[in-house]
Amino acid sequence: MNATTSPLILEIITHLPNIFSSLQWNDYLDILIVSFFIYVILIFIQQTRSYFILYTFLLLFFISFLSKVFDLSLTRKLFEPLLTFFVVIFAIVFQREIRRFFRWLFFDRTRTFKQASNITEEISGSIVRAVSEMARQKIGAIIVLAGQSPLDDIAEGGFALDGKISTPLLLSIFDNHTPGHDGAVLIENRRIKKFGLHLPLAENFKGFATMGTRHRAALGITERTDAMAIVVSEERGTISIGENGVLRPIEDADALMPLVQHFMRESGEEHHQTMWEYLVINNFSSKILSLALSFLLWVVLIYFNRSLGL
Repeated sequence: MNATTSPLILEIITHLPNIFSSLQWNDYLDILIVSFFIYVILIFIQQTRSYFILYTFLLLFFISFLSKVFDLSLTRKLFEPLLTFFVVIFAIVFQREIRRFFRWLFFDRTRTFKQASNITEEISGSIVRAVSEMARQKIGAIIVLAGQSPLDDIAEGGFALDGKISTPLLLSIFDNHTPGHDGAVLIENRRIKKFGLHLPLAENFKGFATMGTRHRAALGITERTDAMAIVVSEERGTISIGENGVLRPIEDADALMPLVQHFMRESGEEHHQTMWEYLVINNFSSKILSLALSFLLWVVLIYFNRSLGL
């Protein structure tokens, strides 16, 4: 079977016994090293939520591979350099995200840890009661609950607080006569870390043209991170919640309470973990995907070159 004319998958299946029998110890090491770097890249994409990076790279790689398989000389000459330029452009455009990711990787610890259920319910109750009261009085507010993604370089400005979460404190922060009431409150590690924060605005806001800056900011932070944002409309006194770049209205405080409790429990950990512990213990599916992609790359780029002269 000719590797230059047959589909890649059929080639791999046909030569699978020979592929495994030809693997030597240095090939296993080669695959493991590459799979580790692919794994780190997947975690970077997951943490920064820049999934289009993966799609773009896979598209360029697929086109480059097809140009070799079907001997498309013009396509190969155009797209092979793009793979190299893509890495350079990626490093320039995402230098801020790359810096934040490596700081998270080497210096930070996971954001939260599992606490007693009654503590979570007490904190959630304080948040929900404050939101409900602000909605009743039509006081504009935005509260961000941090997930695992780092927020320091995304949420700018603000005032450091590190205060205990309580309904009176949240109400006083968003009082119209206090500084920073127009900004967002950041809750992290079950503490009010900052208030008066400036959040990035959503890029895709067509469906919410009638809503204000707070709602667009809530979408913006949840587009870029795994945080949850709770918004109170100053004009309508309505409550909305943002997650994964999606904003949806909440009927009342009774509907908000289980959502806040669930998020706080899901974002917790049983114990403190370093980021390296996080990489080793968690993300099983990403590990399998990284290993599979690394093995596929080895088959395409190394095995076929050795055995079939591709």
